Amino acid sequence: MVPAEADAEGEGEADSEADAEGVGDADSEEVGVGVPHPLGGWQARMVEIDTGLAPGTSEPREGFGLGTTLAQRCAAMSARLAVAGIRCSAHTLADKRRMWKAAGENPAVLLPRLRDKRPGGFTDPRCLAAMEEVVTRRARESDVTVELIREEVEDLLRSRYAAELGDPAVAAMLLPSRSTFYLRMKESGLADALGRPTRARAALACTPPLPHGGRGAVLRPGQVTQVDTTPLRILACGDDGRPTAAEMTALIDVASHSVCALMITPSRTGDAASGQVGRAMRAIDLTLMLAQAFAPWPVMPGWDPLSAAAASSLPFGALRAADERFSEATAARPVIRPELIVYDQGSPYVSEHFTSVCDRMRIARRPARKKTPADKPLVEHFFTTLAHRFSQYVQHGWQGRSHKKRGHGIERMPLFTIAELQQMAQEWVALDYQQTPDAGLRDPLRPGVVLSPNDMYAVQVARSGYRPVPLTAAQNRFFLLPRWVIPGKSGFMINYRTYQPVAQDAGHYREVFLRGGSKLPGRGDRWECRFNPYRPERVWLHDHTAGNWVTCDFRLRHLLHDPWSADMWQEHAEQHRAAGGSERDEEAIALALAQRERRRRSSRPPSKRTGAEPSFRGVELETEQLAPDPYAGLEEYDLSTLRPRPGLPISPLAPPPADRTPDTAGPGARKREGTQAPHPLTALFVPSGCEAGGPPHADVGLTPAEEYEAVEAELLDDLGAGTDSGSDEDVIDAWEA
Repeated sequence: MVPAEADAEGEGEADSEADAEGVGDADSEEVGVGVPHPLGGWQARMVEIDTGLAPGTSEPREGFGLGTTLAQRCAAMSARLAVAGIRCSAHTLADKRRMWKAAGENPAVLLPRLRDKRPGGFTDPRCLAAMEEVVTRRARESDVTVELIREEVEDLLRSRYAAELGDPAVAAMLLPSRSTFYLRMKESGLADALGRPTRARAALACTPPLPHGGRGAVLRPGQVTQVDTTPLRILACGDDGRPTAAEMTALIDVASHSVCALMITPSRTGDAASGQVGRAMRAIDLTLMLAQAFAPWPVMPGWDPLSAAAASSLPFGALRAADERFSEATAARPVIRPELIVYDQGSPYVSEHFTSVCDRMRIARRPARKKTPADKPLVEHFFTTLAHRFSQYVQHGWQGRSHKKRGHGIERMPLFTIAELQQMAQEWVALDYQQTPDAGLRDPLRPGVVLSPNDMYAVQVARSGYRPVPLTAAQNRFFLLPRWVIPGKSGFMINYRTYQPVAQDAGHYREVFLRGGSKLPGRGDRWECRFNPYRPERVWLHDHTAGNWVTCDFRLRHLLHDPWSADMWQEHAEQHRAAGGSERDEEAIALALAQRERRRRSSRPPSKRTGAEPSFRGVELETEQLAPDPYAGLEEYDLSTLRPRPGLPISPLAPPPADRTPDTAGPGARKREGTQAPHPLTALFVPSGCEAGGPPHADVGLTPAEEYEAVEAELLDDLGAGTDSGSDEDVIDAWEA
């Protein structure tokens, strides 16, 4: 039996030995193996104690012969470590060997165990709670000393636990001594809180505790992410060519400090006098930003070659083998799927749309405490880094850290557009931020080496693995805004804009229309529709019964050749209503929007601004299905075996082929006066009194063979009528000529 004192002494010696040894191994050369892993030395020692032979040797050393016992080998190893300056008793080596064998000879159990310090020591938790309660109650009053807090804590405890204080043992634990009380106040931070100003003490007192048990250990990429929005402090060129403010939203991974996604949007304050509506980060912007985290960033034209993933410290070869989306044109930013998002109390983060998207993608959400930026410190620090290393280098539009330090004539500079700032920020993330060492990133096996976010991701992904989550175009449509519409014979409306199905989906739309309603709980006759407010010319109607989508286009899409958004449509709709029109007059609004773009292109832009740039259309999301390749799966054809097809004889007297279709039936033909073009959906609905096989009074046309024979007979008749004395030989000669 090993005495308890010996066990305690052995554990203490083992901990001190581990602290003194660090990550290196002073005995690795003595054991006979030069293992680069920090646990290689302990692994070799355990093998020698267990078998009597060191790894890589065939002769036992002194004290490790065949006739020695396990206790003798532990004593010999303890003596050899003492010569090397490492204190470790034989009992400790025996305990280490026992744990090592129980874990299947896993060297990870030989790491020194970190002992969690008990908060508050041996002081009763009720005393600690009373201390915090008294300090919180004094937060909005004038400052006091710790001695007065101690007197009030003792009075509070005596009034609450008067019956228990009769026991001397309980009284000693519940009422600590004066020195212990001061020590507990300092350890808990309450003493420092008493020295703060009144406003700081009041803000600290009203801060709620951490939700869900506080912060936990983060071991893999995407386990915990943080998101927040901040003003970019860079003036940008708006849709109207005037300077506008901008906001940035970033999603930061806690484990590797990598930027999962970022989004820059225009922002402006509302004006009640002019009726201008305010603009800020919205739920659709958050979901479009969230979609970036599931796909690699492409390297845009003009970027630095070092911003590519192949030229960075990312494990590009392994990622490319696991995910076919990685290519040579992929930016040096890892693809991280968020599992938990810590967000603030802003309205876009608690919106129904953002919540539904997170639930569909199986992303948990956790709110941060109000007025507590310490709950998401990484994203707050990223904004500071952004201002120091990116924003101040954007000379055209940089406003400075405050209005007192703002330069003169900022709004008269040739400003960048929102899309250009988005591309510049993404290039900076891939080129500078992801590849710059961060003092807060350390590898446990190499604590002396400072890693960059890409280096830390490479270390963590090798341990936790990488699983690609490619999203199809149909899955990406769930990131868009939902609208519940009622399909009709003429289509359906979204914000007084009529949408009709495209030609290839017209039959599917007819099936949806004839069902009468979606029959979903609480929806009745309404069907789910998804659309992008930055690209509202096309929407998608979701058929939940078959799991398919019906593609629909704006009815007047042919009038709007320039990029437009729902905000621009709403702006012209309000102007049309102010002029006495109606918001339902979509033709007039579409013409006004088209004329605005024509005037913008034809007018001369300002000399010092980029007013002719296209409007802000958000971040592009792949929602269109790729056209199938008609030649996919075909074998390679040998062109040497190709032979020309013999041509058919054509009569020189035959008239040139003419189109049998009338001019009015062509797609670009003009309508005749007094007539109206047929509705695109008219062919889907058969009028009453008509057969299902086709429209009434359909002309029966001739087949191509019959038509050719009729033309040939007419030519022969004309040829015979034109000659007074014609013969068969003359006709044959005419055809052969």
